[in-house]
Amino acid sequence: MVRLEDLHPEEAEHMRNMGRRFGQMELGVTPWVSPPPLAESTIALVTSAALHRRDDRPFRFGDQGYRLIPNDTDPADLVQTHVSVNFDRTHYQRDVNVVLPLDRMRELVEAGEVGAVSEWHYSVLGANPNPSRLRDAARDMAQRMRDSGVDCAMLTPV
Repeated sequence: MVRLEDLHPEEAEHMRNMGRRFGQMELGVTPWVSPPPLAESTIALVTSAALHRRDDRPFRFGDQGYRLIPNDTDPADLVQTHVSVNFDRTHYQRDVNVVLPLDRMRELVEAGEVGAVSEWHYSVLGANPNPSRLRDAARDMAQRMRDSGVDCAMLTPV
């Protein structure tokens, strides 16, 4: 993650203004939920790396939606359409597990540390100037996870 003081002064000021403009998102009160032990849980991955399958609609600036990534997707079929000019794609190009650790999750299942990997995973655009606009997408993703028996979501912020 880049620190504001490491950015060009104009870019740093722009980021500060974005924070002032949109402020903090109110999350409200949510009851605590205790999931089953990890060894019995089904885990879904949620990444902000703007990944999608080659045939899916690319992410665009301010995109308020998400893309579904099936568990059996070939990594060669994944495309990243992140729009931030500050985003370094090198890590993703070398190993998709940096932003969507499917292989690591499968290894944890094989080792008995995790019960199962969800059949679906989710991707959003992290370079969103107003994250509160993702509320509808977040609700929909949560409902899909609930409907498919997901116990926990692992977030991989980028």
